[in-house]
Amino acid sequence: MDSFKVRGITINALLCMVCLLVPLLLLNNTYIARWNWIIYDSMHTLLVHDASEQVVIVAVDDNSLQQLGRWPWSREVHTRFLQQVHALGVKAVGFDILFPEHETDQVDQAFADEIRKVGSVVLAVAPEVNTQGEITSESLPIPILAAAADRLGHVDYELEIDGICRAVYLYAGLGSAHWPAFSYAVYLTAFQKQPEAKKLSALGAGWVREQPLYIPFQSKPDAISQVSFEDVLHGRVDSIIKNKILLVGATAAGLGDQLSTPVSGEHRRMPGVEVNAHLLESLIQQRSLEYASVAVQVIYTLSVTILFAFSLYFFGLSRAPVLFFASIVLTLVITFISLQFLRLWMPPFTALLGAVVTYFAWGWRSQTIVQGELLHLNRTLLHQGGHDPISSLPNRTILEKTLNQSMINAKLTGCLVSVYIINTGSLRAINDQLGFKAGDELLDKVAQRIQHVLGDGAVVAKINGEFAVVQDAAHELRIQHVGGRLLQVLQQPFEWGNKDYYLPPSIGVSVFPADGLTSDTLINHAFTAMHRAKADRKRGLLFFSQQMKQDQVQRSELESDLRNALVNAEFEVYYQPKVSATDRTIIGAEALLRWHHPVRGMIAPTEFIPLAEKQGIIVEIGAWVLRQACQQAQIWHDAGYPFFQIAVNVSAVQLTESDFSAVLSKTLDETGLNAQSLEIEVTETSLMTDVELTISILEQIKMIGVGIAVDDFGTGYSSLNYLNMFPVDYLKIDRTFVKDLGTSSDSKDITLSIINMAHRLHLQVVAEGVETEVQATFMQENACEYLQGYLFGKPVPADEFTVLLSHK
Repeated sequence: MDSFKVRGITINALLCMVCLLVPLLLLNNTYIARWNWIIYDSMHTLLVHDASEQVVIVAVDDNSLQQLGRWPWSREVHTRFLQQVHALGVKAVGFDILFPEHETDQVDQAFADEIRKVGSVVLAVAPEVNTQGEITSESLPIPILAAAADRLGHVDYELEIDGICRAVYLYAGLGSAHWPAFSYAVYLTAFQKQPEAKKLSALGAGWVREQPLYIPFQSKPDAISQVSFEDVLHGRVDSIIKNKILLVGATAAGLGDQLSTPVSGEHRRMPGVEVNAHLLESLIQQRSLEYASVAVQVIYTLSVTILFAFSLYFFGLSRAPVLFFASIVLTLVITFISLQFLRLWMPPFTALLGAVVTYFAWGWRSQTIVQGELLHLNRTLLHQGGHDPISSLPNRTILEKTLNQSMINAKLTGCLVSVYIINTGSLRAINDQLGFKAGDELLDKVAQRIQHVLGDGAVVAKINGEFAVVQDAAHELRIQHVGGRLLQVLQQPFEWGNKDYYLPPSIGVSVFPADGLTSDTLINHAFTAMHRAKADRKRGLLFFSQQMKQDQVQRSELESDLRNALVNAEFEVYYQPKVSATDRTIIGAEALLRWHHPVRGMIAPTEFIPLAEKQGIIVEIGAWVLRQACQQAQIWHDAGYPFFQIAVNVSAVQLTESDFSAVLSKTLDETGLNAQSLEIEVTETSLMTDVELTISILEQIKMIGVGIAVDDFGTGYSSLNYLNMFPVDYLKIDRTFVKDLGTSSDSKDITLSIINMAHRLHLQVVAEGVETEVQATFMQENACEYLQGYLFGKPVPADEFTVLLSHK
């Protein structure tokens, strides 16, 4: 058998393996899961079912709060509620409300007595999360109430990777799954059923869950009846709740759980009690959904893939588009039938992916076999020069030889030649922390990823401690694609010692012939672009331009001028108003530094602050800004604005590399400003620079009495779990989310999530960049405390701000 036949058989075998294995290996992939849930939600809206009309939600709504007072209410109110509904013959009452603390012995006993009298009352149990995000205990009703209740049920909800609630676990609990789901407990009580026998729950650490149930939500918003708690209490809805199952829970803004569901609508969350009502409806009608097991998913995926592959084999490539379309439609139809009639959700995306992979693999197969021998003839390696001792990559000598040859070929063919210089950041810190051996091994992994992206058609070298790549390209789009791909793969974590480490890349690119005609020029220009990308921080990939050369000269001049700016009194502090979201009155201002350059005019802080940090003069500048802001705030206090609060930005260098708390105390003493009138703003990145040191410094600042705000939240680590570690008071939502509130649903959802979670951590929220009334109204309606932006005033000098303050 000749080599071409062997090659053909090998390729066919490999293609079959790829077509079958790729979908199976991606069964649990998070991106695949997201697409499956998108399909699920779309099909979910097509499911047809009516409500049983046996369930009524008793809502602790805004009207009830207005009539009965602030939450939580006394248990006397709940006792009166049970007295009111007892005579109406209700089947069961489920309190989706936690009662973990005592009130008074008399009140608690009266409530327990009424629970016993009703006889069919279910109380809620919830997991409690500590500051590290771990479930370490259960929030149970106090013993006297737990003993009086017919059953207890957990109110733990399952959130999928996209943050949407589609399921609950039938049993859950701390250490073992001993609590039934709240809705299931209500169902058993209402119909006087015993729970189905289940296997002995396995013991485990933490919160244990078993038997997931997927909820077929009612598609109509008002499918389940809902009445106000206050109306029930005063007997206005007796005819509606008579002989029904009542679920009592919070629906008012800011109370209880608010969950995204497949049917809750855009920008609207569904209260937890309503989610429980939907689950209870499905239990009553025996309509709860199950998730297909892994074995069923594997069989389903393989069946679709193999069927499509055999169709291509028998009907040929010419009919492939029609067959492909038919396989997609058939897969979706089978999935919907299973969901509607079998109550079984079989995620279809891996099956669809199997058809896609098979379709493209079949078309690629013929070209690969024909071109295989030609590709084999071009595979040669250049090993005549020296190589890097760690990575075994070519050095500068080999790189320049390869680059010169590529430029000669490019002149003949009209192609382009690209040079990439790649810096791997944070390596020095890793060397200091783990040693040079670990650093060398991580660099070897970096080289492997680069080579994997580029394949055999490019040369990868190591020069001046950086990775360098030379690659021929037919057009500039190809160069951009390769650069983007390199950036993407190098931004992923590197594993070493069972831990993940990040080496944030900075990539500079130069292109022949536009950026230089010699190898030395191209390499130097690529280095220039790399250094600019490294300084930029937000952009990891930059292409060389002539402007970069000019910028280098201007940057050097600017660095020289910056050292004299403070002495020459070229800095000035501007003030931007911060207003209360409720009445739009000015309650304070943010101090913002401006540089009046004698030649270039006004220079933005984003341009000179990084230079100040690099030169080590940011501490001196920051101390000056702090003093100016405190002095001016005290002037406004003396002028009749005693509650005015001033906010000052503090850089990571200023916070951690100086005795900042001492500087702060001295400044307050010398200016006479009350510590409670001062607020410092630090970015997420500043907080995470050195976590333990930062926490220590912030605690010292808190002891002084100064407020602490996290600035530009959403642009860095963006995790409220991190915030839980730090003693902060305010959270400022970044303007990038605020500006899109009128057009982007994602921005609205993210903003709502930040506000809700910040309030759970007892943080006050400030919205930055508010420029329109729509944005301001949105923030006000969603309990954001403070607003800041051009809608209320641009940053202005102190004298202009004084005029603004007097008018408002």
